[in-house]
Amino acid sequence: MTDAEINLAIAEIEYPNLNWFSDGHLAVNWKDGCMTEYDYLHWADIGPIIECEKLTLGCNDTYGTYFAHDGYGNFTAFAETPTKAAALCYLKMKGVE
Repeated sequence: MTDAEINLAIAEIEYPNLNWFSDGHLAVNWKDGCMTEYDYLHWADIGPIIECEKLTLGCNDTYGTYFAHDGYGNFTAFAETPTKAAALCYLKMKGVE
């Protein structure tokens, strides 16, 4: 998935009653004249999800990648940054591939 697809998919899960679109990277929503943007590849936006879902993050030194998995070990994702690994793991948990 591209960064834009990841951001849009998570925004649609977290806030399903809003109409989201992508600006090419961020998930964006206009409501009542206010713009809301989310970038779930940054700690500020993915951090609360990591805590709520109790995701574990780590580094795979052999391959120079990061991983994230849920507390039960049912879902694991690998990526070039820990935040992206967490975002991908969360999407897998929600049934989005």
